[in-house]
Amino acid sequence: MGEVPWFIAHSEDWRGDEVMLDPEESHHALHVLRVPRSAPMWISDGGGSIARCSLDEVRGDRVVAKIIDKQHHPRPLPEVVVYQAAPKAGKLDEVVEHLAQLGVAELRVFDSSRTVVRWNDDKRHKVAERWRAIARGAAKQSRNPFVMRTGFFGSWADLISNVADEGHALALWEGASISLRERLPIDPQRLALIVGPEGGFAAEEADQLGAVGAEPVSLGPRIFRTEMAPVVACCSLLWHYCLIG
Repeated sequence: MGEVPWFIAHSEDWRGDEVMLDPEESHHALHVLRVPRSAPMWISDGGGSIARCSLDEVRGDRVVAKIIDKQHHPRPLPEVVVYQAAPKAGKLDEVVEHLAQLGVAELRVFDSSRTVVRWNDDKRHKVAERWRAIARGAAKQSRNPFVMRTGFFGSWADLISNVADEGHALALWEGASISLRERLPIDPQRLALIVGPEGGFAAEEADQLGAVGAEPVSLGPRIFRTEMAPVVACCSLLWHYCLIG
């Protein structure tokens, strides 16, 4: 018998002792994985709850699973959020997938002075939908009970305002003289990382971030691409806080 398949169901589709998969997940279960009736399956709500289930019936285009037992996992701390300056097209898909697999809680994309790509509202909507789908797929692949939240944050001014409200924030900047490791706080509940675009932050941007509490820190002598820097940083801090390893 192969590995028990893993699915994600929206919180509103959990009712009593049964849970329904949406049409897309149902299609994947029935026509891609060919899960038979009464077969075991794991279903997550993407918010920490996981249920051991069995495929009970099909109603229209939706699978209905019977819940055998259910458990809730608290989110590991610190909750990590990444603010990522928008890179060129396609690079963020890779960032979303890797960070979601690692267990990062949230990824928000913002504009900076060196941001090259610009999206209109229609493009933003389509890209945001794709990121959500990638994050869901990564959570399923890694069997993470939490789906990473994704989306656009806004302008540089919006970023500065929000970072000022973060309890702990660090900005990755190649011009910093202090290492990430030196500035990791002890037992934080939440930790924000701010990542610049291709070319990094301008010096005045690093100063602005520092002024609102996001101290610029370095990842060492190597210069990483903007799509690689958050992965390296998140691996380092998750290992530091014993969340991976």
